[in-house]
Amino acid sequence: MLLGPFAAFGLLERIYDMNLKDMRILPVILGALLVFGVAQTQEMDHQAMGHHNITQEEYDLLRAKIVTYRDYTNKQIMDNMMAMPPTHERYISDTELKGDLGIIVLTHGAFEPGDTYFANSLTGLARQHPVAIGYGMAMMNGNHIQSAIDQLEAAGAQKIVVVPAALSPMGTVYEQWAYYVGEREEAAYLPAPRVTSNVSLTFAAPLAEHSMAAGMLLDHAKEISQNPEKEFLLIVGHGPGDPADNAVELKMLEKHVESVKAEGGFADVKGYNFQDDAPDEIRSANVNTMRGWIEEASAAGLDVIMVGYLLSTRGIQHKIPVDFEGLEFTFNEKGLSAHPDFAKWVEANALETAGQT
Repeated sequence: MLLGPFAAFGLLERIYDMNLKDMRILPVILGALLVFGVAQTQEMDHQAMGHHNITQEEYDLLRAKIVTYRDYTNKQIMDNMMAMPPTHERYISDTELKGDLGIIVLTHGAFEPGDTYFANSLTGLARQHPVAIGYGMAMMNGNHIQSAIDQLEAAGAQKIVVVPAALSPMGTVYEQWAYYVGEREEAAYLPAPRVTSNVSLTFAAPLAEHSMAAGMLLDHAKEISQNPEKEFLLIVGHGPGDPADNAVELKMLEKHVESVKAEGGFADVKGYNFQDDAPDEIRSANVNTMRGWIEEASAAGLDVIMVGYLLSTRGIQHKIPVDFEGLEFTFNEKGLSAHPDFAKWVEANALETAGQT
């Protein structure tokens, strides 16, 4: 099974998905991971996040930009940032490989072994073109993206495609990456110097804008489906906190909903976002809307199944049993990055953006 780039607890997720009962196997797994390069040296910028490096003005700016930081103290903001995966870059192609097209894949990052699993999933692409991965949210700087650009240019790239391994263009991580490559005027987090390139630099679209997302959702639904004609499928997403952004994302989700309904043969299919980072009253209203749909479907004699319009398998999934307590449903917890086609999407997106399909 391919572990996604957002599996922050990569090893635990791997063990969970394999349903291992004998923890004596754990040392064997760890040893195997070391062979695959888990212990690679990485450039981390956590030391650059010391309190002396963030001014009071920057703390206040983060509070203004990030809803979850509104009521945080400076220490709580710093502790939260330090808990995130470190920003670093990894060049995964053979250093002898040269090519006109260079590819940078940007991902949230996942501590080890998640980062190495993701890198290994892209080895096929890395044999064809010079490929680098930039890990991290880039809240403070885009140095890892600049390093990737420099390495790809050294490998002979005349054109570089930057693929954001993100679900939606509405998220702050995506917006911060877009800021660094010049696709967005305002930083989503803290402003910092943007990257520069001596060759053409193109920013690709996120997963939500690609038709392959619907196929992944459908496959995850089929894994738990028993009789589609008698089932109501609910596709649930994290969603942005801003109402205007959420409206845009729901329109994109609706396209996938229509495709899944047409291909899957379900009695009904709906998609909705929790807006998990929004104020409680907004999130609660969204939960109540979805609870109403589930209750209506059950009253009509339909079985309710649910899949996540989510990248990570270890994201908001743990909240869903509480949100829908007392209701009957079957939920596939897998995130889209756990689907084997996620790596295929990265490759297809890169080549389509470069005009090489």
